Amino acid sequence: MAVVSLKIGGRFYKFSCNDGQEIHMRELADTLDKRAESLTKSIGFMQEGQLLAMLCLLLAEEKHHLEKATNASIMEQTTDVLTQSLKNLATKIDVLAESLEQ
Repeated sequence: MAVVSLKIGGRFYKFSCNDGQEIHMRELADTLDKRAESLTKSIGFMQEGQLLAMLCLLLAEEKHHLEKATNASIMEQTTDVLTQSLKNLATKIDVLAESLEQ
């Protein structure tokens, strides 16, 4: 098990992670650190706990929007499939109706 020191919000934290995951953990922490820096520039100084809570809220909001967009995309795809299925069924019904009329 590896131990990595990560900077988030200008402070360093030590985390354990699986061997080989250190680079990924640093990339994630770098993303959070940049967001924390942006937050403190726009809002001003925040205590450590408040800053971390704000980061969590922003990430939760992003997750919510991504899930909402994904669900909307799935619904749109499902609607398209259902529409095509109904068109195919209507065509088959028309063909069957024509054959019965003859």
